[in-house]
Amino acid sequence: MKTFQLKTIQYAMVLAIGSCLSLNSFAEENYPTKTITIINPNLPGGFVDNVARNLSVILQKTLKQTVIIVNKPGANGAIGHAAVANASPDGYTLLITSPSLITQPAIDALYNRTPIYNLSKLIPIAQITSDPAIILVNQEANAKTIQDFVKAAGKSSGAVSISSSGTYGATHLPMAMIENVSGVKFKHIPTGGGAASMTLALGGHVNGLASAPSVAYPQTQAGKMIALAQTGPKRLPPYMDLPTLKESNINVEYTLWTTVFAPADTPEPIVKKLAQVLRESIQDEQFKTALFKGNSTLDYLDGDAMNQFWKLEIKKLQDTVKQIGKTDD
Repeated sequence: MKTFQLKTIQYAMVLAIGSCLSLNSFAEENYPTKTITIINPNLPGGFVDNVARNLSVILQKTLKQTVIIVNKPGANGAIGHAAVANASPDGYTLLITSPSLITQPAIDALYNRTPIYNLSKLIPIAQITSDPAIILVNQEANAKTIQDFVKAAGKSSGAVSISSSGTYGATHLPMAMIENVSGVKFKHIPTGGGAASMTLALGGHVNGLASAPSVAYPQTQAGKMIALAQTGPKRLPPYMDLPTLKESNINVEYTLWTTVFAPADTPEPIVKKLAQVLRESIQDEQFKTALFKGNSTLDYLDGDAMNQFWKLEIKKLQDTVKQIGKTDD
């Protein structure tokens, strides 16, 4: 009798497990069946927001589901990053972000803090865009080339001032890289975002900054800021006449990318479907036009190429954080 009861219980457990597996398989095959939320850990109006909002419009058409963008700024993006890292891994909460994702865990380690999130809890689905940062100065900087700017900074520590979106942030990193390879020190004034950083430079409160092309272009076109160099591996529009840092004998290469991530345990079929949908969506002419108007460059990566780039980028950016070290900013 006991043996019969035990077998009955075991059989019921097998049926229950099978039922759960079937439900999971059904959910994955029919994904998505409800609204998808994409979290942007930055303030509205920046280069990530531009890509995110234009992409969401196309994704809605492709997926035939509502796709909303939610801004969760704060702590150099850590609040938004953590929200997705700790979200249910079902494909309905995603992240679109920039290099700041990589820096926060390294900052926490630098200050011996409990990390707000761990990079291992997020997986990259696809890179959407990749742009150089543009090194800009105002008229007060009295610099015609990036060499002029670096030379002036080398005369005295803090003689040349720069602003950024925040210490260790996406637009601070390339300036810190320039410091590291050139042996100079800028006076760094961090702010709460790219717009605030540009405002300081336009007002003459700092000499220069690194900026996303979408933010830099209107100011250089209006003659309010002067572009000295771009940080990417090659020249990109609308700055084809502007040299890269490496062409200027400064051994720095850095890109401002936007990449879509999911929680790490998201089922592989959903990850693959998202990559496929993203790959299709970015070919939409409406999306391409929006990127062009926003001075962002399509640079799609997924699969093995994305994973390889991700590993190299983690090492490069976290090494930069260590080189910056602890600051009072």
